[in-house]
Amino acid sequence: MVIWFIGLSGAGKSFFSKKIFNKINKKNKPAVLVDGDEVRKYFNSELGYSKKEREINSIFIRKLCKYLESKGFNVVCSILSIFPKHQKENRKIFKKYIQVYVKSDIKKLIERNNNRVYKKIKKVVGRDIEFPKPYKSDFIIENDFKETHKEILRKIVKKING
Repeated sequence: MVIWFIGLSGAGKSFFSKKIFNKINKKNKPAVLVDGDEVRKYFNSELGYSKKEREINSIFIRKLCKYLESKGFNVVCSILSIFPKHQKENRKIFKKYIQVYVKSDIKKLIERNNNRVYKKIKKVVGRDIEFPKPYKSDFIIENDFKETHKEILRKIVKKING
């Protein structure tokens, strides 16, 4: 199974994916956490941030997740995922696929700028590169950075176990 967390930088993908990962591990299921930023750092550091290079990285991450799933792992992945065609294809290539869109207001993200991403000059998703509407998310987390979203996390865990 692959649980694919998508959203803009700073929206909370890593936060929520770690929460789900920890809940899965508590149930003694073999799981792996794949963070798009870490994959880029350790495997694809030569790639830049153009749309084409982002697509190359996205395909690499998807192949990595498919490999891990084929070895019997549940995979929790957090990735910008700006390619709806990849999201659509994910539903075909993974045995069980759950997509979670962590949605947050771009103005609030720029204001918070936790990852310092929005101070970059060029090629920033949400500012210079469009973040298209995701393809058929199973869950949408409206992250206003005020609530804990425990109920949504409970529903995701229930779907994973169901």
